[in-house]
Amino acid sequence: MKTTVPAPLRSALVLVVSSDNLRRAAIVRGAEQSGHRVLEAVDGLQAVTAATRYIPDLLIADAVLPQLDGTQVATTLKENPDTTDVVTILVGEIAAARDVADPSWAIVESTKDVANMMATLLSRRTTASDGIVTLRRALADVRASATGPAGDGDGASFRARQIANSVEELMISVLVADDDAHYVDANAAACALSGYTREELLAMTIWDLTPEQRVPRDRRLWDRFKRDGRFEGPYRIRRRTGETVTIRCAASANVSPGLHVSALAPARLLEVIRS
Repeated sequence: MKTTVPAPLRSALVLVVSSDNLRRAAIVRGAEQSGHRVLEAVDGLQAVTAATRYIPDLLIADAVLPQLDGTQVATTLKENPDTTDVVTILVGEIAAARDVADPSWAIVESTKDVANMMATLLSRRTTASDGIVTLRRALADVRASATGPAGDGDGASFRARQIANSVEELMISVLVADDDAHYVDANAAACALSGYTREELLAMTIWDLTPEQRVPRDRRLWDRFKRDGRFEGPYRIRRRTGETVTIRCAASANVSPGLHVSALAPARLLEVIRS
């Protein structure tokens, strides 16, 4: 029987959104005192931008906000596959908020109720959900790099190098492939995971790391991935030693035109990263 393992209590990334400076400061202080990292926003548009870029674990937002209200922010995040699992607490204006609330959102009447609700919701995280959030954050780093200035270099190869080294978490493997499934760059973690040097990987295709019996199936998945734009789930690779390992993967197509990025890590490593 498959069981879901609760994640141990540990630091979360919390996005606090309020146009009331005193209320926002009080919630931020409570989250930081509980050991969490905090992002702040003063209106709904700022909140959506911050959440898309940094992928928080928890959104705490006033039900009434400038630009977009709390329910609109939460709905926007729910509809985005990258932020769909962000847990939401809405604060205040409880009657109005309940009329349009998603059943998964928590609604509290005042700031003093936030701390207990935050602890309750974050205690429900699992190692599996934490792992995929870590990989989604890695891809958010990649997308930010891909849309930023190209730096001193020029051309697709430089952009691929920039992308491969953009992930802040150094233990996450990043592989960059072109439309024909040829690797065009890889970071140090990907080399360690695969057992190949960067130069060797750049002479290989995705199919060289794919167990032979899975190649036909994975070619179909590759075509679907380029069409759909994303992939999340378990993925199997064949290391240089011949060993086949199952890892967790989150991938994004066309982060830069013709460049497709996979962020990968073994489940045990993701548990270490998130602890």
